[in-house]
Amino acid sequence: MDSGERPDENASIEWHETSVPPGMPVTQAYVWAIDPDDGRVLIQDRGPQHPHRYTLPGGRPEPEDGGDLLKTAAREAMEESQILIDTDRAIYLGHQVVTWFEKHPEPYAQIRYAAPIIGYEPIGPDPDNGRTNRRFMTSLERAPQLINWHETGADQAKAAMRAGEELGFRVGDPSPEGYRDGVKERYLVCHDYGMGALWWWVTARSATEIMERVADVVVVTGSRTVRRVADWKLDEVDIDAADENPLTSLKATRDAQRGQPGFGALVGRGTVYLRQEWDEDTEHGETHYLLEIGEDGYRTRQVVEYADGTAGKTEDWPFNPPFDLYDPVLGRAEVERAVFEAAWEKAEPEAYDED
Repeated sequence: MDSGERPDENASIEWHETSVPPGMPVTQAYVWAIDPDDGRVLIQDRGPQHPHRYTLPGGRPEPEDGGDLLKTAAREAMEESQILIDTDRAIYLGHQVVTWFEKHPEPYAQIRYAAPIIGYEPIGPDPDNGRTNRRFMTSLERAPQLINWHETGADQAKAAMRAGEELGFRVGDPSPEGYRDGVKERYLVCHDYGMGALWWWVTARSATEIMERVADVVVVTGSRTVRRVADWKLDEVDIDAADENPLTSLKATRDAQRGQPGFGALVGRGTVYLRQEWDEDTEHGETHYLLEIGEDGYRTRQVVEYADGTAGKTEDWPFNPPFDLYDPVLGRAEVERAVFEAAWEKAEPEAYDED
């Protein structure tokens, strides 16, 4: 429910990244709702006819919330913007103290959270006022300009930025801004096989859904890359399309992997370490290789072990295609970091042989 009241220039508003003082009433709970796949924050667009067009999802506590202000924020986010936020990973940002001298001479608090968006429903009317708000997804850097909360809005956005970084989201390099009013959105997807790559626009509910259902791809969310390929004539594919399409074989591969031991074991784990047998033609007696792989699937260090007991290490390659962290074969090859570091310490620097 919209609070219906917005302090004007006669009010004193101060932002505090602390708990609300005991005894101070809390009149609102709002959320900086961040998409974990693309790093954008949701701004409500109430339409050009509204005197305060842009705002965050949130509103007043209701009895059904049972005094839980995070429940208030989550309920309002669903009612006003039809999104589901992850309350388990929500981060309390702080509160602003408002002293509205003419109407509310006693100070009161309005609190703010940051939380991941974990589900979108089609936009629809707010049950409290019948208004349908659009969902404008933008950067945390630009958001304060839209909501026009002046210095307190900028301070809140900075706090939300830190929270997004803590949660591991791409808040520093979000996707280009735009509206997301439906369940599905268009994502740039790449199948990088080292010597080349295939690119598509894929319509899906989330980037995570694409990674879970399609093998050997990455979802590209960096704003610079998305803008660079905007004019390319790429195939458009719906994730649910039943007819033969460019994703058919990659989806079949994923379906065959699902349920195998190790499937998805490396996803969301941060940096992981693997040791596998050398599976290519060996010209120099290679037996095993160890990899350090970042959360994005790209290797950052590699050790190659040889039959004579020596080992070589490198941090640079002419081609570095990503690894599919859902691949059960990779999941079964995981080793402890200490195993990799011991091999790295023992190995000698090795230049990559381009021949």
